[in-house]
Amino acid sequence: MENSSSSLKVKTSIRAILALAVPISISKLIPEVNYLINASFVGHLGTVELAVVGIVGVYYLIFAAIGYGLNSALLSIMSRKAGEENKEEMASMLAHGMVIAIILALIAISITWLWFGPLLQVLHLDNQVIALATSFINVRIIGLIFLFALNAQISYVISLQRTRFLVWIAFIESAVNVFLDYGLIFGHFGLPELGFVGAAYASVAAEVIGLLAVWIILSQFIGEKISFRYLSLNNLKLVFSQGFPLMSQYAISTGSWWVFFLLISRQYTVSEQAISQVMRNFFGLSGIFTWSFGSVTNTIISNLIGQGKSELIFTILKKIQTISLVGVCIYIIGINFFSEEFLSIFGQDAIFMDEAKLLLGVVSMAIIIQTFGVIWLNGVVATGMTKVVFWIEFVGIFMYMLYIFIVIDRLALPFPLAWMSEWLYWTVMMAMSIWYLRRGDWQKGLKIY
Repeated sequence: MENSSSSLKVKTSIRAILALAVPISISKLIPEVNYLINASFVGHLGTVELAVVGIVGVYYLIFAAIGYGLNSALLSIMSRKAGEENKEEMASMLAHGMVIAIILALIAISITWLWFGPLLQVLHLDNQVIALATSFINVRIIGLIFLFALNAQISYVISLQRTRFLVWIAFIESAVNVFLDYGLIFGHFGLPELGFVGAAYASVAAEVIGLLAVWIILSQFIGEKISFRYLSLNNLKLVFSQGFPLMSQYAISTGSWWVFFLLISRQYTVSEQAISQVMRNFFGLSGIFTWSFGSVTNTIISNLIGQGKSELIFTILKKIQTISLVGVCIYIIGINFFSEEFLSIFGQDAIFMDEAKLLLGVVSMAIIIQTFGVIWLNGVVATGMTKVVFWIEFVGIFMYMLYIFIVIDRLALPFPLAWMSEWLYWTVMMAMSIWYLRRGDWQKGLKIY
C-alpha cells in the first residue's frame, strides 16, 4: 500500500509534467492498440463489417463522451481539492460522481434499446447494415455502466497523481479484450464463434474486468476506499451542475461526428466508409498524446488554482502545449513513414490502401490542430467555467455541421475535403479558448468549489 500522506500539490517542472502524462499516455496507448487489433479482426470478416464498426463505434462514443464530460468536471473538482490538500472532499466528490454516472448509463442503455434500430430505419440505411449494427450495439451499450464507474475512479487516481497505476488497469483490460475478441469473433480457445457481435461481448467483459482492477488497486495498493454513506443533495447538484455543460458539449461533439459518418455512409462508397473507420482509429491513436495532456492540463491548472497560484496558468499551458506537440509530431511522422505497414493490418486490397494514403495527410494536419485545441480548451475547463466551454463547443459544432452538410450532403465533394471539417472545428475551438483565457472573466469561476 502506498503512503498517502505525501503532498497532493502538483509540481510544474517538465519532469513532473511528464511523470503525470507518460503513464496516462501509456494507459491510453494500450486500449487504442487494442481497438486497432479489434478493427483488424473485424476487417477480416468483411468490408461491410468494418464500415458498420464506424457507425456503431461513434454512436457508442456519443454516450461514452457524456461520461467523459462528467469525469472531466469531476477531475477538475477533485484536483482543486487536491491543491487545497482536502482528501476527504476528494473522496466524497468521487462517490457523488459515480452515483450520477451510473444513473446516466442506465438512461443511455434504455434509449439505445428503444430507439437505435428505428433511428437507422428512418435514415434509410441498408437492411444488412441495420441488422449488424443493432445486434452489436444492443450488447455493447451495456458496458457503459462499467465504463462510467471505471472512468470516474480513474479520474480520482489522476487527481491523486498516482498515474502509474493506470498502466496496470489498461493492460489488464486490454489483454482480456484482445483474448476474448479473437476467441468470440472466430471461435477459438473453445469459445463460441459469434462473428461480429462477439466483439461487443468481448468489450463489455473487458470493461467489467477493468472496473474490478481499478477497485482492487484503489483499495489494496493506494489505500483508498469509496464510501457512499455520506451522500448529499448539495454535492450531487454541484457535480451535476459542473458536469452538465461538459456532458452536453462532448455529446454534441461526438454526435456531430456520428452525423459525419452517417453522411459518408450515404454519399460515398463502401471502401471510403471503411477508410473513414481506419482514420477514426488513426485519430484515436493520436489521442494517446492529445487527450492525455488534456487531462494533465485539467489536473495541473485546477490544482494550481486550489493552491492560489492562478498567475502561473499561461506559463504552464504553453509548457504543456510544447511537450504535447513534440509527441504528436513524432507520432505523425512515424505513421506516415510506415503507412504501408499500418494500413496492411486491416486486410483490405491495394485500391483501399492507395485511397487511404491520400487521406493520411489531411488527417495528420487535423491532429496537429487538435493538439492545440484540446490543451487550451482544457485550460478553460480547469477554471470551472464549464458553461463557457459549452458555448465554445456550440460555436465549433455549428461551423462543423454547416461545413459537412454543404461539402458532403449538398455538393458531394471529393472525400478528402469532407475530412477537412476537422481542420475547421479544431481551429475554432483553439481560437475561442485562447481568446477567453486571455480576455474573458474566468477569474470569477475560481470560487465555485
